Amino acid sequence: MQPPTDPYQAVTHPDPYPYYADLCTRGGLQRIAGFEPWIAADAATVQAVLTSEHCRVRPQAEPVPSHLAGTPAGALFGRLLRMNDGAPYPAVKHALAEALATMLPAVEAESRRWSARLFAEPHLSRLPEQALQLPVYVLGSLLGFAEETLEESAREVDAYVRSVAHPAAGAEGARGAARLVERVTACLQSQPRAPALLSAFAARMQGGPVQALVPNAVGLLTQAYEATAGLVGASLLAFARMPGLREQVARGECTLDDVVREAARHGSPVQNTRRFIPVRATVAETVLEAGATVVVVLAAANRDPRVNPQPDAFLPRRPDRRTFTFGLGAHACPGQELAVTMARAAAGHVLASDLELTPLSRSVTWRASTNARILGGL
Repeated sequence: MQPPTDPYQAVTHPDPYPYYADLCTRGGLQRIAGFEPWIAADAATVQAVLTSEHCRVRPQAEPVPSHLAGTPAGALFGRLLRMNDGAPYPAVKHALAEALATMLPAVEAESRRWSARLFAEPHLSRLPEQALQLPVYVLGSLLGFAEETLEESAREVDAYVRSVAHPAAGAEGARGAARLVERVTACLQSQPRAPALLSAFAARMQGGPVQALVPNAVGLLTQAYEATAGLVGASLLAFARMPGLREQVARGECTLDDVVREAARHGSPVQNTRRFIPVRATVAETVLEAGATVVVVLAAANRDPRVNPQPDAFLPRRPDRRTFTFGLGAHACPGQELAVTMARAAAGHVLASDLELTPLSRSVTWRASTNARILGGL
């Protein structure tokens, strides 16, 4: 098997981890032939980049991808806290994080309810689709979407997410973004009061820009979509590849939560992210010129033996686990516990069905992506 040629190709490679290990061993910011961006792969360098004041989440000259500019998808993208640095977005993130913390019991209840329905009679061929639907059904319900609209909402989320990376999907993505904004706006204006999640977010947005509320409520759907599906897949793959893992859980040697959290490290649903350098600066002891891009290989850092000994072993009770999947610093994902909660519920219902997962260990394909590792099918 030929190794990947770059970090983007690695995301859908059958086994990218030897390649990541090589990048990690080299250490520091590095470049490879035929790939323009700098690469950060070892844990120390990844941490340095993600916490550097010199690194931004978007290029200075292109706050919105050019193919989305002037469309509803571009308007949505441009107001996502994940895609902005500086005021007022740290306050928006704080408000959202506080709101989500209060909603975790409701997220768990909805995750169990929808997992029981979506995975009532699971089949291997449908797991990828159901894993993608789950976060939209759970969070859409908490945002107040009518149950009969959830399937369509999942298609709208998918259209928007695809449009960000693929210009050819721009028109469909614009329609999806516009419809999602309409749905959340209607729920926010519900009488006598908005649904609990929107109310909690709005209550904590005092002093924050109202125009950021709806886009970032929509952002819960679009940003949880692939990350949660990837975590569901990584968790089920762990059970498929290690048949004794079910017995460990059954005997109480570890919990399902332990398995999901180790899957987030070992299987890295989000394999990489990017940072951009607006002005000449020193980052991770390397001088980067203005306009430079750094690809931050989270999956490689997760398996850096200097922070996670025996990095290739799947250890549910791993002591002092360091997981970079959900980021660090100002842009650490506020939805980590949402993804873990939803993936735990999904995996629990699939396991309870006694579905034979072994075929997953032999041959899977991956959904086309340059940063998220998501089951595509058998």
